[in-house]
Amino acid sequence: MASTPAGSRSATAVPGVVAELADCLGGTVHLAYAQASGLDAVVAGYSRYEAQTRARALARATALDQLHRLPYDSPARADAPRGRELRLADFLADPPEPVGLLVPGTGLVSGNRYQLPAEVVWLGDRETQVEPVMSGVVDLGIAEGIAEIIAHDVVARWWASPHQQPLLRVSAQLDRLLPTGVMAAASGLGLRVSAFALSVPDARIAMVMVGGDGATLGVAAGRTIRSAVGEAFLRAMAAKAQPWATLALPDALRRFAVWHREGDYAAHLERLGVDAEPWLIDEPGDLRPASWMEIAARRFGHEPVAVESGGTGVVVKVVCPGASCYRAAPARLPCPLP
Repeated sequence: MASTPAGSRSATAVPGVVAELADCLGGTVHLAYAQASGLDAVVAGYSRYEAQTRARALARATALDQLHRLPYDSPARADAPRGRELRLADFLADPPEPVGLLVPGTGLVSGNRYQLPAEVVWLGDRETQVEPVMSGVVDLGIAEGIAEIIAHDVVARWWASPHQQPLLRVSAQLDRLLPTGVMAAASGLGLRVSAFALSVPDARIAMVMVGGDGATLGVAAGRTIRSAVGEAFLRAMAAKAQPWATLALPDALRRFAVWHREGDYAAHLERLGVDAEPWLIDEPGDLRPASWMEIAARRFGHEPVAVESGGTGVVVKVVCPGASCYRAAPARLPCPLP
């Protein structure tokens, strides 16, 4: 595991789950670690969200455990609820040959039942030509899982064609965008933090890079630049503490690239960025009342689909047909996201 800046951990007793909580950046950020069946999850939160952060870590570890337990090598149960079958072509262009196994899901707008190709849901160790994407794994809630997919989709599309949309530099406003004391603590520990934003209908997408002893990049969607930057920073901090051995190979390779090529990524983003208009920094968050489900349905042309944990009614992952996070597009500088 990468070192935690100024971190100190304390054990937390949770039945069936190993969990720890760590303070970092002088207590302005809290990291929560959780492990279920040998699978690690790390999430971060600001101090006022400490309890929520711990709960997210436990929920994420449980979701990862359930997704790894999917009956990938077994045919679908004959008595399982049926529904419209979605194919790999609904998720990505030029799809590979499917493995032919299906996972049940429920539409989050219509309530309709679906049968999903296992490759876009499952997170196990068997290799396929579809990436076992982590985006959409539910920890805080379903809406947040959808927002994560939207963020990854926007960044992946921008990365493939960066001149189609302006990238906004907001690094100079980080003292205003992050809670009081966070940037001072980060600077005091020698961390380099830069932030950029993309504006799309109904949402703002932030990319935050945290460098120093290896760089990580976090991406998040929000209704405002402030909310998106705040969450993206937390994701970058959590990534610095994530054990490399727990990552799927595609995700590990991307993080490895960012970790060791911080200068290349920082220069790439700075070169393409333009300074954000001041009004965007302080825009109110109530201008876009649509839900993340509705935003995703409009953006992708299909409603998001929820995957439950083995009849428990607990949603562990959300998938969005049409989102560009199921196969990577080649580029000179690899996109840091699936």
